[in-house]
Amino acid sequence: MKLLEQWSDLLAPEDLVYFTYGERRLVANPEVSSWCELTVAETAVLRDLVRGTGPVGEDLALERTLAKLVLNWLVYLPGRRPVMREPDPPLKLVYYAITDGCNLRCPYCYASSEKALPGELTHEESLGLVDQVAAMKAKTIIFTGGEPMMRRDLLTVAAHARDLGLTVNMITNGTLIRTPETARRIADIFDLVTVSIDGGTAELHERTRGRGTFAKTARGLRLLNEAGVVPVINHVLTPDSANALTELCEFTSGYRIRTVRLMYHSELGRAKTDDYDFGWRDYQKAQQFYWTNPAAATLLPDGPRPEKPCVVKGNCGMGGNEIYVNSLGTVYPCKLVTEPAHRAGNIRHKPLTEIFADPALADMRGNNVFSGDNLQDCRRCYIRGGCGGGCRAYHMAESGDIHRNGRHLCRILRHQMVSNYWRSLGVTGPELSAHQDELCTPRLVRDDSVHPVHEDWRTQGRTLLPLV
Repeated sequence: MKLLEQWSDLLAPEDLVYFTYGERRLVANPEVSSWCELTVAETAVLRDLVRGTGPVGEDLALERTLAKLVLNWLVYLPGRRPVMREPDPPLKLVYYAITDGCNLRCPYCYASSEKALPGELTHEESLGLVDQVAAMKAKTIIFTGGEPMMRRDLLTVAAHARDLGLTVNMITNGTLIRTPETARRIADIFDLVTVSIDGGTAELHERTRGRGTFAKTARGLRLLNEAGVVPVINHVLTPDSANALTELCEFTSGYRIRTVRLMYHSELGRAKTDDYDFGWRDYQKAQQFYWTNPAAATLLPDGPRPEKPCVVKGNCGMGGNEIYVNSLGTVYPCKLVTEPAHRAGNIRHKPLTEIFADPALADMRGNNVFSGDNLQDCRRCYIRGGCGGGCRAYHMAESGDIHRNGRHLCRILRHQMVSNYWRSLGVTGPELSAHQDELCTPRLVRDDSVHPVHEDWRTQGRTLLPLV
């Protein structure tokens, strides 16, 4: 049967959106995170379907247009509307803060790390935790802190994880990698090493990390490279560092680096009381640099990155794909979500398998942008299927409630997602820079109006998005 013969039975989602760039049309389906480029004529056919008006013409071109709409999941065949299953993800990744001790005092440390806590897991308990992680068939364990290299048995515990077949990663400030021997042991044990750097010059880096730390971190990077390690760089974007990305790129160009991850400053941990207030203008400065500067090739801005159409992300993964175990053995949904209300249990009192079933974790992984109580703010959003609600900790830092979205973060997430849609279709960074208002404005296919949530961040005096 021809698609044209099924016209009245084809299913078109009510909130299909499109974006324009001259005569180009990017159409997206928020339900299944599908998107593709249509011509103006093809968009008109889709509009007729959404509005329920009859087809214009019966030629081969119309049949081909309908096939394109179905194949790109903008329109569904009769009885074939996708049904979102309740998520029940297996555990894949465990963050283990092997110590809270840290040799630095960064003002925006999400963990508020200082000294090692009394009662941290012993060497034997740490090995036991690794055994449980492997028994649950998780794929990756990431050693963090504090500063994990403050723990003398870090390399022994990490080597045990590697012997059990786990992918073993580490997040470090790099200052304690002092000798070639240490770097070689790290190279032998860890699959990925992430080093935190706050600036491309001593002045910028030491503004937050402390006097003398820039040279120590640079030494650590050099020793890692010499041992064959190609690290990732974590860089927290603040109003200061957003103006100094050139210096950061110049510094990292002197090393073999996988990528430089740009993480936006948020009010977590000690950052609640620091002097930074990262906002839209700072984000825009970073985006402009990323879009237009050739030196930005290694930068990876934080946020949603659509890999390909129809890859649906129901939530951020916390409490499901990933969990966090602190230095005392207490388990939380995420390394950024560690309030008493989010505590799931302690491995000293329960096996990790039982803790994983605790409501503190199950509730987080069981909700998604399509159903459940936790992500209701996302229900009408035009990027919901691909964004998954964004980082809940970042939202909580802005809104005060892990279940509610922060309006400014949502503005950034939407801008990033749509920008990346266009990048996937060949639009260049300079084009995005020059025409972003046009390129990123969502219009409903059904009536050409601007999507009602597009500017909900403008509401004066409100930190929360309006609840549907």
